This record gives sequence, C-alpha cells and structure tokens, in this order.
Amino acid sequence: MKLKVGILSLADPMSGGIYQYTLSLLEAFSNYSSRKYELIQIRLPYFPKILEKDIVIYQDKKNIFLKIKRLIFQQFGIKIGDILGSYNHSELKDIDLIISPTISGLPLYIQKPFIMSIYDFQHKYYPSFFTIKERIIREITFSVGKKANMLICESLFVKRDIEKFLKIPEEKIRVIQSPPPKYIQKTNISIYEINNVKNKYDLPEKYIFYPAQFWFHKNHIRLLKAITLLRDKFNTIIPLILVGSKKNNFDNVMKTIRQLNLENQVKYLGYIPDEDMPCLYKLSTALVMPTLFESVSMPIWEAFYLGVPVLSSNVCALPEQVGDAGLLFDPYNIDDIADKIYKIWIDEKLRAELVKKGYDRIKNLTLENYAKQWENIIEGALNE
Repeated sequence: MKLKVGILSLADPMSGGIYQYTLSLLEAFSNYSSRKYELIQIRLPYFPKILEKDIVIYQDKKNIFLKIKRLIFQQFGIKIGDILGSYNHSELKDIDLIISPTISGLPLYIQKPFIMSIYDFQHKYYPSFFTIKERIIREITFSVGKKANMLICESLFVKRDIEKFLKIPEEKIRVIQSPPPKYIQKTNISIYEINNVKNKYDLPEKYIFYPAQFWFHKNHIRLLKAITLLRDKFNTIIPLILVGSKKNNFDNVMKTIRQLNLENQVKYLGYIPDEDMPCLYKLSTALVMPTLFESVSMPIWEAFYLGVPVLSSNVCALPEQVGDAGLLFDPYNIDDIADKIYKIWIDEKLRAELVKKGYDRIKNLTLENYAKQWENIIEGALNE
C-alpha cells in the first residue's frame, strides 16, 4: 500500500508569492510525480483543485478544544485560526505525512509527521513593519517548524536564518528553488494575445514593471521618487506599471503618486488574472524589484523565464538569486535606483545580454526537476 502524502493548500490567491509557491508545488506533483506515493491535496474551498485526489477542509466551529484556545488567544486580540487553523481535521487521520507550503500550526495540531516551508524571518529584521499581534502570530507559528521532520527554504540566506533563529541542525534543512507556476511557463504566446492585453490595459509602448503586494517593505515610495528624479533632472519619462492587491501601504503609495504628479506616468492595474500576466511581462522593458526584504523573488524567476531584463535590490538573498543576470541597486539609495533604471532603459544591447543570462540561470528550474527533488525530500522525511 502506498504511503499517503497530503499537501496543504491554504494560501489565499490574493496573497501573492505564497500562493504561487503552493501552486508550483502542486503542478509539479500533478504533472511529474513518479506515483511512488499517494498524493492528496488538502485544500480550503477557495483554493483550486490541482491534484486528482483532494480533501476539502472547512472551519470547525463546534470543536470544544478550539473554543477554549480561542478564549485564551482572544485576550491578545489573536484569532485561533491565525495559529492552528480552526478546521475539521477528521478526514486527515489516514494521512502519513503532511507537506505544508505555508507556515501553519495545522500539521502539529493533527499530530502527523510534516515537512514545512519557511520563506523568511522578516519580523526579526524589521519588527516595525508588523503589529504586535502579527509578531506574536509569527513567533508562535514559526516555532512550529522546530517540530518538523524537515524544513524547506529557497536560499542559503534563509537557511542560515533558520539555523540562527530556530536552532535547527543543518541536516534537517533543504534548499530547493521553486520554479514559476505553469501559467508563466507558456511558450506559445501569440501576437494576438499580447496585443489584446496591451489594448485591454491601455499599456504604453515601453514601461518598467513592478508586480508586488503593497506591503511597506516592497518599497514603492523610493521607486516612485527614482522615476521622478529621472523626469525632473534628466528629462526622461519612465512609465511604471504596478499590479498587486491592496495591502497596508497602498493608500500611501497612491497619495505619493499624486504628490509627485505621476498620475500620467504610473498606472496601477489592480489584481491581474493569471492568464494576462505573461503578456504584461513580455510587453515590459524591464522588471524592477526594489524590495527592502526578500528571501527569493518569484517575479525575478518569471522575468528570467519570459525573457525580461531584471533590475533588483541587493538585499538578503536577491544577489544570490540574480547573480550576474540582472542589475543590482541599493534599495535605500534613490540615486542608485534611478541610475540602474536609466542604464537598462537606454541600452538595448545590455537588455539583450541580461535576457540571455537570465535564460541560462533558469534553464534547469523546471517543474519536472522540482518534482524529483521533492520526492527525495519526502523519502528523507519519512526515514527520520
């Protein structure tokens, strides 16, 4: 009898990178699994069904244990669902191993061996970006990782942080890169599709592209000031296209656009359906990633895959990810951001060189290889 491996699918589609990460994992298993294990998708109702077998879990409002816990955590303004996930777990009793692509207390609560992915420890570096409630939740949920059979991360930077903050031995941590989701890996994008997206969003002939949620650490404000500098001091107009769901810094970003008189230069498109994203990349002159903190950036992999030059901040794991396939800048230095944007904007030869290096950097980052790596990880975790 095959061992049953459950893959948690709890991320909100509006959550950005974590949702894309989960999607890539499920698509890798769906298309390239060796069928050595029985794979079961454990999903919330809003998460799309990817695997052939799935279990849909719902909130369990009658669980007495959770009611007691809820009363305790309410004293701190924390919902128990933020910690454990108040779901009905009865259908999960036959699962042999849980894979949790999101940081969650659910695997620990249902008392099954589990593998957990950890993205970053941003709250340790920038506590001011989080409320007290958010920091408490992160401390508690991250500590669940200490009980995992194996922890997964996407960079050596995060691996070192796991060892430092969770005191996890090196042999229990694996670094494995997640490839772009399947909808990005579309090789036959037609001119018709590209023109349709261009007309749909009324896009300019050239623009830089920043797909990111509007969190404080995404550093939209300095990016806006950089293109303002290019406009005012160097008479160079750089159109900027922003996409992403409205998070806690959205209103401030929109206010800054108005204050800097960028309404005709910066366009916010909102949340974009998956099928339009490849064309938005392909139509852009470059991807810009000015974030103040990032473990690994999925948009950078997506840009490499779709042949788009990359501009990136030089923080955390991004130099490790980008290598020589992009231009790096100091995300705190507006002059440096502006300088790198200008270089890539005017130099077609440089853009072509970076595109080639990007392809070389991502050529082995495939869903097939990803599935093989994960099956090796599963085997190692089950032998713990």
